[in-house]
Amino acid sequence: NGSIRVMSTSSCCKRWFFTVNGVECSNPAPIDGVMYTNGANNIDLHRVSTIDGLCDNLPAGTLTVALNVGECVIQTSGAGGDAYTGWNSYSRIILEEMDIPNGTD
Repeated sequence: NGSIRVMSTSSCCKRWFFTVNGVECSNPAPIDGVMYTNGANNIDLHRVSTIDGLCDNLPAGTLTVALNVGECVIQTSGAGGDAYTGWNSYSRIILEEMDIPNGTD
């Protein structure tokens, strides 16, 4: 949970996503959030955002979790823009280990 924004003089889309040990989660789906701007007047609008999800079948032991920012997967607008995370706020990343039955237990 924290503040994110995208600012640009033209339309663009940025994507915030988590990786575990340098690899993006894919099971059951990526853990991500996107923000689009149409570039109107180069507006500097910060929004509170929460990104959550599950990442199944992680290895035992110490893991490195990272929050990354990049271009949107489906680029319906121009690349570029200035993405910003955590302006004037306390951003939090909360991880929880869960034991999810797989139906054979």
